[in-house]
Amino acid sequence: MTPWTGAIVLLAAQLATQSPGLPSGSPSAIAPTLVAVRAAASDTVPQGQVPKRQILFDASRFDSLTATSLRALFEEAADRGLPVRLLVNRALEGAARRVGSARILRVVHEWSDALSTAKFALGEGTTEAELDAAATAIRAGIEPRTVASLRTMRAPGTTVTALVVLTDLVQRGVPAATAREAVVTMAKQPRSDDALLGLQLTVAKNAQRGPGMAVDALNRYVRTTEAGTISPSSPAAADRKPVRPPDS
Repeated sequence: MTPWTGAIVLLAAQLATQSPGLPSGSPSAIAPTLVAVRAAASDTVPQGQVPKRQILFDASRFDSLTATSLRALFEEAADRGLPVRLLVNRALEGAARRVGSARILRVVHEWSDALSTAKFALGEGTTEAELDAAATAIRAGIEPRTVASLRTMRAPGTTVTALVVLTDLVQRGVPAATAREAVVTMAKQPRSDDALLGLQLTVAKNAQRGPGMAVDALNRYVRTTEAGTISPSSPAAADRKPVRPPDS
């Protein structure tokens, strides 16, 4: 356990016994509003040198204890080479929804771990969008080895659609193994992104009648696509993207 992680655990335990947050304008609010968190592990920067980068988050959205814990989480994530902006967004989303401080810390910590696992599974040269999609998949229960296998099948930077569609299928009740096999099959097709988007749409339309109907529709779509009896109705375009499942 790193020193930062130990501090976070202690602070989170203290938060569990406190009120979810402080009213706006409370004396305990952090000032200034935007707090810079350096990516370096140490707070000491040699004179004349500029920190590698600055991470800004609106600390006034949180009570002082939560802001301190988040700052530690962001710095630790930056040291691990993770896209901290994604974690900042999760924290701010929780604050906007008036989620309790302890839950915000837990979710940000879990997302940090998921991003780290995704980074290892995807390997070098991964885009931020791919890391985000892979972390979402992992948090939905999809195994890292499945994420890694999809990465090997796709050109660098083009794994997002496959990952988002896989996650959506699983969250709609399709068994993970069935969803994985279908996505892998579609990923091998010509115009594979179109095939994946068609698969997502087909399952979404039928999932309202239950997981069994969703699986039946998925199997029919895969069979007919492999046989060449159906094809996507329109080519993939920059504004035609997979529908992301809701964040947990």
